[in-house]
Amino acid sequence: MKGLFFTFEGGEGVGKTTQLKRAAARLEKEGYHVLTTREPGGTPLAEEIREMLLRPSGENGLHAKTELLLYLAARAQHYYEKILPALEKGSIVLCDRFMDATAAYQGFARGLGLEKVEEMNSWILEGREPDGTVLLYTDIRSGLQRERAVNRLSLEPEDFHARVLEGYLELARRHPGRILALDVTGRTIDEVNRLIMERLRKWM
Repeated sequence: MKGLFFTFEGGEGVGKTTQLKRAAARLEKEGYHVLTTREPGGTPLAEEIREMLLRPSGENGLHAKTELLLYLAARAQHYYEKILPALEKGSIVLCDRFMDATAAYQGFARGLGLEKVEEMNSWILEGREPDGTVLLYTDIRSGLQRERAVNRLSLEPEDFHARVLEGYLELARRHPGRILALDVTGRTIDEVNRLIMERLRKWM
């Protein structure tokens, strides 16, 4: 692949979307062609799946395995329809959540198995991974208080979000070269942006 693929991960209210937009603006100002996208979503079909997965009313009786497979279906469509073509054209792709979110939320927090979800992600992506992943985290309560979007996952109890964070940090331990785990507690948006840009340049 000619382009570079970076993902931004984290639980609710950590500021990953803000930081992704800032990073995109910085890179574009430097002359790079940047594509920003999100998961679940990014393509018409994947956005329909997103609406189904995240609407606050939820899906009555949605099984954890059904939830996982819907996320993976959205990812497959998104990756092959949008992300891969952009990478082949030489773009820098920044994605708001990607495969690590599924591993942390469904694999770890839902108890479906971290290894199993990573294996399924690898099958969908044919063994490819992002060139780098920025994982932002803070204490659970602060993040939930800052989260503005109300959706089916943000409404989960606090202990669920604690397991999500535990899953994310376990992924960071397993993939230290790919994942930058950055505690944003007490840090300004500008300071976090500076640290992210330093790491992005190393990956580039």
